[in-house]
Amino acid sequence: MNWRDILQERLLLLQPTSVLALDATARDLAGSVLPQTPIVFQGMLPQAPCALALGIDALNGLNARQALHRISQARLYAAPRILLAVPSDCVLDEPMFLSLGFMQTAVDPGGDRRIHYYDLETYKTVPDWLNARHWAHPERWEP
Repeated sequence: MNWRDILQERLLLLQPTSVLALDATARDLAGSVLPQTPIVFQGMLPQAPCALALGIDALNGLNARQALHRISQARLYAAPRILLAVPSDCVLDEPMFLSLGFMQTAVDPGGDRRIHYYDLETYKTVPDWLNARHWAHPERWEP
């Protein structure tokens, strides 16, 4: 199974209500896999956040700072979930994607591309100490 098949399968599994295509290749793939889903191209700013941002060639030719900026823009302003197919020679390596909250979900058998996925809802699990048991009790404070 090559990286395109993996992306197609992932898109069909996610069934996003809208897609922000970060590049023309992503727009074409999303349009063929999800023909009924509204697709917004990166050149246009979405009126409302899309359900998923998809990038295939979005990081090609960018330096690390530009790539981080593009990912951050998509994550903060455009979509709570991001699916990226990055080439093996991408300026951002695996530890950098991990530090951004991405999970590597697949690697192309040919070694061509890695598939990374970010989901705001599963980005960070809530730690046990962050619950009502450990909150301050103002009624116990004495002036």
